Amino acid sequence: MGQAGRTAILVDPPLAGSTNMTIDQDMLQCAEASEYPVTLLRLYSWEEPTVSIGYHQGVEDSFNWEYCRARGIPVVRRPTGGRAVLHADELTYSVVSTDPGQYPIGSLDHTYLAIAKCLQMGFSMLGIATELAVGSRDTEVELKGAGKPPCFASASRHELLCEGRKLAGSAQRRLKRSFLQHGSIPLSLDATLMAAALGVNQDLILRTTISLSEAAGREVVFRELAEALRAAFSQAWATTT
Repeated sequence: MGQAGRTAILVDPPLAGSTNMTIDQDMLQCAEASEYPVTLLRLYSWEEPTVSIGYHQGVEDSFNWEYCRARGIPVVRRPTGGRAVLHADELTYSVVSTDPGQYPIGSLDHTYLAIAKCLQMGFSMLGIATELAVGSRDTEVELKGAGKPPCFASASRHELLCEGRKLAGSAQRRLKRSFLQHGSIPLSLDATLMAAALGVNQDLILRTTISLSEAAGREVVFRELAEALRAAFSQAWATTT
């Protein structure tokens, strides 16, 4: 009989982008090396607007390098895949697991779906109805090239939409025994800053992206969303143990 899995939920204060990425990478490595099944949820934010680019993404055409350098906007590389993201007023989640009792570790698609359902439950607690995007996931091969549109410009399979616009973007990194999934949930949206930093038309951002506060029809702050997600993930984990 296998060991019982261990779970933990961490809520961190705003940190520098490089620190956030280091913590998530360390969580993944610790899970990979763990002798017992472990699942971790980390909820955090960023101390200043920061661009992150995917693990395999080229730098040259991924975002507006000159604008970010002129404005002092830090740029970091995520340990997960995906496309360029501007992190500003948002909640970022990271799920790390090596526990097949909590997540179908061997299936990329099914782990995305399981996490999406938890997010969906959390949003529902705030009165926000969402739907799962259809389509396909980006592959690592597709993400190795430069010149891709930013993360929120398109929705991949099992990402969450509200009113037809993306509410939560996500990307994953998988090791032999474990995975790390990142997700970005904007609490409010500065479309002008996002478009400028990512080097895209502002109309594209407004057509494809929605903030949590706009979706709720009222201001939603970090603490409120964090509590909803904590409750949703805890409930889901309890039903699988």
